[in-house]
Amino acid sequence: MIWKVLFSLLGLFSFGFILNSYGWSHLWHDISGLGWWAWPLAFSFVPVGLCYALAWLLVTPELPLSALGFFFRATVVGVAWNNLSPFVKILGEPVKVLLLEQKIPRKAALKSVVIYNLVHVLGTMGAFLVGSTILLFAFPVAPAIRFGFVAVMVVCVLLMASAAVLPHFLKGRPHKRRKRNFFGKIGFWLRWGLSKIRVVTRQYPWRFWSAVGCEVVARFVEGVTFFFAFRALGEPVALYLCALLDVGRALIDNVFFFIPYQVGSREAGILLLTRQVMHIGQESVVTAAVLYRLVEILWAGLGYLVWIKMGNAAKSSK
Repeated sequence: MIWKVLFSLLGLFSFGFILNSYGWSHLWHDISGLGWWAWPLAFSFVPVGLCYALAWLLVTPELPLSALGFFFRATVVGVAWNNLSPFVKILGEPVKVLLLEQKIPRKAALKSVVIYNLVHVLGTMGAFLVGSTILLFAFPVAPAIRFGFVAVMVVCVLLMASAAVLPHFLKGRPHKRRKRNFFGKIGFWLRWGLSKIRVVTRQYPWRFWSAVGCEVVARFVEGVTFFFAFRALGEPVALYLCALLDVGRALIDNVFFFIPYQVGSREAGILLLTRQVMHIGQESVVTAAVLYRLVEILWAGLGYLVWIKMGNAAKSSK
């Protein structure tokens, strides 16, 4: 427990130091002067949520493509609950299973959510691999940063190769009974999920790989929030650069998963990317990072409202 407190304090100290160095009055001036740009910023999550929803729908062959609206609402709810998790973002997954039970049986809903999460991991690894490759070769970086990008590329390739090989390697192999501790449970669900991936890739190959593609695209589309933020702050940055910045932001969030809500570590990572690697938005990057977090908080609140509405609708239909 003590390490959680220490990491929390470290993150808060870093966050406070960054904001204090930028200037609280400067930050307030930037946010209060957004004007009508607040609207595209607020809705910048919509295309990302649609990509996530489409990927999830594609690995749920029990439902037609016309159910995309339901999956979008369930995705918003799942993201809201995941953002409530300070460390590993898993609170939204049981909620997504419960919501999907309104449409299909529980076993099929559980299978859908587990497979989608593995697809999400594959898509994230693919985006990290593409993003790291571009950042490595398109921008002059220091040797230490170059080493970090190369390490990320190697890890992504190994993980993606393992995901491709393991489902077939484990086929037909006897499963040894182990104590159901935390890691034993993770191993069980991972093995079960990989077996389902083998089945899905054989029965619906276009659905599975299209879903992975949607997840890769979603990681880059998330850069729309940075795009609107920099535009609103009077320091326009090209959309493709904002997309690369957000992939880097997601990578840093995953590296520092042990810091609650990545408070401080995310902002420090964004500063590193913009000032030491990409050399963009250097005058307004702190406010842009804060606006990104405010958009997350906004959609977390909307997600809880949607969850309440979907729950009430499910009760009234019984």
